[in-house]
Amino acid sequence: MDTRGFRLDPPVAFGDFRMTEGYEGSYVGVVECAGEPADSDCLWKARSNMASPGITPEDADRIVRNATGTGADYIRRSEAPESQNTLVFRGLQGEIRDPEGAARRMMRSIERNEQVPFLQGSHTEWSGPAQDFRIDSAPGAVMICRNSQYSELFETEIVSWMEAICVWADQSTVAAIRGYDVSLDELAVLTAELHRTARVRG
Repeated sequence: MDTRGFRLDPPVAFGDFRMTEGYEGSYVGVVECAGEPADSDCLWKARSNMASPGITPEDADRIVRNATGTGADYIRRSEAPESQNTLVFRGLQGEIRDPEGAARRMMRSIERNEQVPFLQGSHTEWSGPAQDFRIDSAPGAVMICRNSQYSELFETEIVSWMEAICVWADQSTVAAIRGYDVSLDELAVLTAELHRTARVRG
């Protein structure tokens, strides 16, 4: 299936999720604290300003040459606050000759904490290796996903939860989706749905 000629336009809603914030072309740029020591103040400043660029042009260029980017945040609302799920979606667009290579580079960039929306704190560790998934609606696309786990001791109790990240790449887009308190299989399904709904002919 030919996946060339697409650009990213995150949907206002998909499935049970609704957009809470859209970032249009603000994903690629100079991160506010880039070049400074990666101390806790810098990281928390970056976390609290999610509308700021998420990846430097140099890091983005290693994934997709001369890429532009976009993104959105989503929430699945529930009457029980503890049952609400959030998704972070960021993507790059350009000419991609090697989708599998682009997907691997995107995941490595996230693992190296190069992207503000996907920063892993000191209490979060990767859990197991990355796994490959299919996008049935786009046989030429590549998807890889990986789990991480947050654990921290609060007084006498250990609080923990799972996070998952999926990355897709095709001939014109590469994107990452982070899900909080969702399984890897569920995030893979949501990622495939975003792949179908967030790309438009451009």
